[in-house]
Amino acid sequence: MINIIIRIKYKLKIIEKYLVYEWLKWFGLCFLVLYSLLFLQLLTDQHEFEDIDSFRLFLILFIRFALSYLSWLFPIGCFVATLFTFSFLAKKRELLALETSGCSPFFITRTIIGVAIIISFLSWYSQDTEKLEQWFKTSLGGEELVQNTTVPSFKMRLQSVYRTWYFQSFDILDGNATKIHLYSYDEKGNDIFRIRSESGRLTTKGWHFNDGSFLGFSSSRGIPVIKNDRIFWDSSVSLPDQNSSLRTVSPSYNKRFSALFLPELFDDPTPYALLKTKPQDLSFKKLSEIIDNFPNQHSSKLNPYRLRRTQLLWNVPGCFLAVMCALALSLRNEQRSVGFITGLSLFYILVFYIIRSLCDALGEKGILSDWVATGIPFALVFVVSVRMICKNR
Repeated sequence: MINIIIRIKYKLKIIEKYLVYEWLKWFGLCFLVLYSLLFLQLLTDQHEFEDIDSFRLFLILFIRFALSYLSWLFPIGCFVATLFTFSFLAKKRELLALETSGCSPFFITRTIIGVAIIISFLSWYSQDTEKLEQWFKTSLGGEELVQNTTVPSFKMRLQSVYRTWYFQSFDILDGNATKIHLYSYDEKGNDIFRIRSESGRLTTKGWHFNDGSFLGFSSSRGIPVIKNDRIFWDSSVSLPDQNSSLRTVSPSYNKRFSALFLPELFDDPTPYALLKTKPQDLSFKKLSEIIDNFPNQHSSKLNPYRLRRTQLLWNVPGCFLAVMCALALSLRNEQRSVGFITGLSLFYILVFYIIRSLCDALGEKGILSDWVATGIPFALVFVVSVRMICKNR
């Protein structure tokens, strides 16, 4: 009796290993096809290869490109692998043989569900593309591929503190900026001072400006002037009333400077600079940096970035839901051709992404919240899967 139980357990382990092998085989083939298409897409973008002079640098460039799509490909891979695995089991009558031998649907699918949970954790880990990219660079060794972190011309308007900035360029990595224009005004829109600087840098102690000009305007506090490379207020000339007719739009103070330090200014242009980058090109960390540090949390400019971050979070349970949907479609004893299986998988992927694109458009416009817009397609997948599983029982 004991020998029989041991033999049964041994055979069950063989079946589980076989199912996992078949699933991983289709999962790997799906990734190979999708990344081959991405590779061809990268080859058509000629400007990406301007600074590439070695195979290692090209490999790093492709890794950087591939990692940005990694979390999106996991749910697709899980869906295709599960659908093909169980469809071919049904086609070869192996699924019917397992059920005839007393294997319950839960036993047949539990191993694949377990693998899907592991893939979900990998999908969560893959969101930190910067850390993964650094790991690949360290593994490959050799020279570095210098990534351009300079963002061209953009505007930063801070209504809460009545300041507007213009930058010709800003380096996100070291905080250096060129051709800076700073306008400071009061709550009524009257100018207080203006700074035009050739370059500048934000430090932990404030803003440093180099080689520029300073314009000071009369106000109730007096006239802002430069002394010892800092701004001071000359109260000897002041206006008692902001609406006084003595106030003019012309500056009362004009001075060139080689260096100017403003320790009271800590306006960080990084979130505004990152807004020049498409949401899909940013890592989860960068998306969180923009959303959490942007001065106006209700700005519609943040909608695409909130949506992208929520999508990355939803991709984690999305792997599990993709497996459930594929199981609902494939747990049948009917024989199906390879063409039918392929067409079925493409059809459901297409339907899912049409619904997702529609919800994304509504989310970017702010009509739906980021969580609702992202959750609707996955909720539909879950409802349809449960209904089909119950119908097939």
